[in-house]
Amino acid sequence: MSIEASPDQMESRFTVPGGLKLAAIVAVVLGIVAAVVGFFVAPVDTWVWLVVWFVVFMGVSSGMLAWSAVFRVAQAKWTPVVNRIGHSVIFFWPVCFFVMMLLLVGAHSWVTWLHEPAHDKEAWLNLPFMVIRDIVLLGALGVLFALLVRWTLVADARKQGGEELSDRGQWRLTAIGTACVFTYVVASSIVAYDFIMSLSPEWYSTMFAPYIWITNIYAGMAGLVILATFLRSRLGAMRFLTPQHFNDMGNLMLGFSLFSMGLFFAQYLTIWYGNIPEETFFIIERYYRGGWPYVGWPAFFVGYAIPFIMLQSRELKHSPKWLSVTAGIVIFGVAAERYVLVAPSVVGSAVSPLSVIPAFSVLFFLGAFVLSVTAFLARYPAVSSADEALHGRQKMEVIS
Repeated sequence: MSIEASPDQMESRFTVPGGLKLAAIVAVVLGIVAAVVGFFVAPVDTWVWLVVWFVVFMGVSSGMLAWSAVFRVAQAKWTPVVNRIGHSVIFFWPVCFFVMMLLLVGAHSWVTWLHEPAHDKEAWLNLPFMVIRDIVLLGALGVLFALLVRWTLVADARKQGGEELSDRGQWRLTAIGTACVFTYVVASSIVAYDFIMSLSPEWYSTMFAPYIWITNIYAGMAGLVILATFLRSRLGAMRFLTPQHFNDMGNLMLGFSLFSMGLFFAQYLTIWYGNIPEETFFIIERYYRGGWPYVGWPAFFVGYAIPFIMLQSRELKHSPKWLSVTAGIVIFGVAAERYVLVAPSVVGSAVSPLSVIPAFSVLFFLGAFVLSVTAFLARYPAVSSADEALHGRQKMEVIS
């Protein structure tokens, strides 16, 4: 489904409400204060919270950008505004990269295998190699995403200037989108290995990395739904974000909720029938014994099972309001699951609640995310002319 944009819609920008900008700035400051205070009162807990928030926000933001790349590769003609909302997260990428660098600097405070080296894994689990691969791969992913956004904006400017987009220009955008998708898979796998799985260095699972980057895609679509609901009237893009568009996004969330649960079960089943101690302890600790199952299972149901049931409703998917509520539940559940995946590896199997104060460092991420997205959308048009041109191009091909 696609509707051609008028020139006014092509030029529409987001006007940032003063109250929203102020609230985001206050959130950033409070988040920094919470982290600083946390380093004094509970340094280990603070590092754990920063790892959790990094994994969550890096996952959601990279998932949103990955959807823009996927839609470009698929030549989707109904997503010129959805793509632009995905593009807006590129301003948040330097924040994620900065936090990653901070975590690498403080690695001795939270990377467990630096104090208890894992035998026979030293070739992979060594700090210099970890720093190099994280910087190179996540840096490369950020550069590719930036090129996708930049080249799309250049194509937009040419289209608005009256030029027709050439086949070469369209091919270039599709090629960079393809590179983004492949690099996203590799870089997200490295984040899964280094910031989650390696914290229990004896454990390994070949299904874990795909599970993480697929669930990031899932959470990324939830992020797009929330932003689309909040911004569609403010961007003057109601014609591009109709109930049918939300239904399509809801169907994608439905599919990925099922896919995510399928990967979870595939990993669980493989570990169960293998019954190897090096594999089973990770699952037992989080879903069977002790106190962590009281967090692990609710996180799974909130993040995946409950949204799957809710998304069966066609009426819900046609309602931006209720679909965004479902999307919020998805992100909350995925974030809770990331907490369950990270925290026990660092603080131990006994459930001892982490310090509350550093948990508020999430405000820094939320505030920075809002400032980044709104700054981008205030600067660039809400409708991607290059993506909208796909509709006209396909119509011409049909006529010819």
